[in-house]
Amino acid sequence: MLGLTVLEKEIPYIDLSDDVTRRRFEDFITRVLRDTYGKYLGGTLSVSYSGSPGLLFYIDHDSGPLLEVLLTYSASSVRYRVSLLRPFVSSTLAERVATIIENALRFFAETGGIGVAYFVFVPGRQIVPPRTESKTRRALQALLLSNLVFLFAMSILISYVVYVVFRNYAPFVLVLMQVPIMLLSYKLVPHLMGDWRIDRKHRFVYLVGLRMPLDKYEEVLQRVILPKRYEIKQRLYSASLEKGEELNTELISSLLSEYGISPEDYDTEIKKVDLYGIIERLAVRFKTKRIPVVFLSNIVIPNAAASGVGWSLSSLIVTTGLISRLDEEELEAVLGHEFSHIKRRDVLTFFLLSSTEYLSRVYIAMLLWPLFATPLGFLYLWFSLTAFFIAAKFIEARADVDSAYTVGRPEKLASALRKIGFRHFNLESKWSGRLAAWLRWDPHPPITFRHEKLLEMSSGKTIKGVWREAIVSCLKDLLSSLKYSWVTR
Repeated sequence: MLGLTVLEKEIPYIDLSDDVTRRRFEDFITRVLRDTYGKYLGGTLSVSYSGSPGLLFYIDHDSGPLLEVLLTYSASSVRYRVSLLRPFVSSTLAERVATIIENALRFFAETGGIGVAYFVFVPGRQIVPPRTESKTRRALQALLLSNLVFLFAMSILISYVVYVVFRNYAPFVLVLMQVPIMLLSYKLVPHLMGDWRIDRKHRFVYLVGLRMPLDKYEEVLQRVILPKRYEIKQRLYSASLEKGEELNTELISSLLSEYGISPEDYDTEIKKVDLYGIIERLAVRFKTKRIPVVFLSNIVIPNAAASGVGWSLSSLIVTTGLISRLDEEELEAVLGHEFSHIKRRDVLTFFLLSSTEYLSRVYIAMLLWPLFATPLGFLYLWFSLTAFFIAAKFIEARADVDSAYTVGRPEKLASALRKIGFRHFNLESKWSGRLAAWLRWDPHPPITFRHEKLLEMSSGKTIKGVWREAIVSCLKDLLSSLKYSWVTR
């Protein structure tokens, strides 16, 4: 039965390269739609469409079939098509199904459709992260990193006090007040975000992952993992790493059985990463003898960040989420991006750019206040901040090029972006989404542009300079996004 196709889209970068993953994908999508539509999910068929395997679903109404949903897939992408089966049916029904499917595909791309509980170990460091134990640090983190209202209120209060005291010199004083924060950022960021310091004697990170179906994951998480996680970690550590022995699946399954978790309920993943070894290799590649202070942050979000204004005043934060998602070559490429920020003193560059933008905006507002209070003032504000963030995008693009050129693995940085940036790939699948990413107040260029640039470099393209390559390619892609967004309107 074929109806009017309302929505059709291909979602790239979903790994379905083996039979086990494909079966899990089919079960996962079927379960999502069944949980959402219940008795209104009608027939479900396995099909072959244009040579590709797929699934065909019918979503019914009390009066009969309503929508047809076709999903076909290859080894690396999924295409869906939603069709109306009855006349005069609102297209918003199809849009809702498409949103559900895209959210499900995003979740599957990021998790494989399973739940994973990780235990993290840094041999020689304490089991419970210091940041978790410290009430003061938790309070500071909650205030400074989670409570935007508090930050906004504090900034207004500080600005008001400075203005009352210094009057016309207040903007310059506010800028100068940020200098100590910038210089001490390599200490402040690890203090707020770091859990374990990584150094030559504490170089290894171990991740023990328990991979389970989602229904079993929720049950085990609430019954055992959350209430007993530190006890389990301590027992695993005492029985292996503390004695200089490696973790193994037999020890893990034996211990978890004591907590009522059967070995049949999960698959075990043990990952050992020489994180400090990666940092040492990067230091050689970037020709520095000063290795930044490195901290591991026990956060599920995959991320890495550099702070500080030079090799001797720098630090790196790496999250456990990043280590869990990437292989060592991908991790090295991502950290090479952060090394580029340190080498080029980008924290200082960002500070100078933001200060210039702020002071020039204040000066123009004071000079043309009556005009600045009109919609033209808001237009200027948008233009000024957008220009600042586009300049920031040049810096981030240069860090990509620098890492690809210095580390020599552009394809690995590209694959890392695919693993951790699926949502952005989806949002930027059209030129309008790509243009929105260029104009967004975010220092990072569109991830689709970054990915294409890295693949271009992996094909052997020579560059005449990292800055020139970054700026020229950014401007070309921005202009192309403007052009094609206008043409395809």
